[in-house]
Amino acid sequence: MRFPFTTFIVSLLLLPFQTNASTEPEHVHTKLQELESPEESQQDWGTLLVETFDVSVSKSDFLGDYSNDYVFTLNGSYNLNDKWRLFGSVDSDKFGDIGLGYSFLLFDQIYNEVSASVGGNTDKTGVYTTGLFSAAQLGDAIVFTNFDVQYIDSRFEGEGWDIRDESFNLNKLVGVLYPVNDVLELSASYGHDSNLYGKAQLNLDELPCSRPICTNRNTTDADSYINLGFTLNLWGVKPYLSHRFDLNDSNRNYWDFSLSFDY
Repeated sequence: MRFPFTTFIVSLLLLPFQTNASTEPEHVHTKLQELESPEESQQDWGTLLVETFDVSVSKSDFLGDYSNDYVFTLNGSYNLNDKWRLFGSVDSDKFGDIGLGYSFLLFDQIYNEVSASVGGNTDKTGVYTTGLFSAAQLGDAIVFTNFDVQYIDSRFEGEGWDIRDESFNLNKLVGVLYPVNDVLELSASYGHDSNLYGKAQLNLDELPCSRPICTNRNTTDADSYINLGFTLNLWGVKPYLSHRFDLNDSNRNYWDFSLSFDY
């Protein structure tokens, strides 16, 4: 059985990459060269991704950290044209973000999307992310990668003091997706998130001088994990269930569930 490559792109981009999204991130046997032309295939991808949204439930918050409570997230995507895509999300932790993506083909066979987003929550935390998502066919499977550079600016305030915490993170993901048939798709991915740089600044109103107390956190903090999951394609409704295995702390293992809609 063969499937159009465009169907894969739609389903793959809806995967919750750790991403944000936890994240996350984002099904065919057809080879890329079987499409009529690179230009037409890119137009098809854009057309199918015009109107999609999904609802997810996870024990990962908007920063990708483990949460004791379940976090509900609504994600949406809308293509402005065949190259530019507008996307965003809101969740039950009162976090929201909005971003813009630009897609292109490399060597007429590798689908790519460069994206940038800005987000924040009501607790004075700002998140700025830029990334590159790529996908290509390898035999009957699809391999994909996702690289994100993320700047996080958090502020904490109390009576007579405030703290500003800044960090730069590099998040890397590589995975494979295999369509068993037109209903079932299996996926597996490996992720590695690392903190490149951090700085905490403490300001005290009682200090006689205005100079803040600053601490640079040049650490090598990193987290590695494996995601195993499957997607069902039920007449445009796509439930996705996966389990994240934290390779550093098994107490941080959890299930992810999302329900995607294409219309």
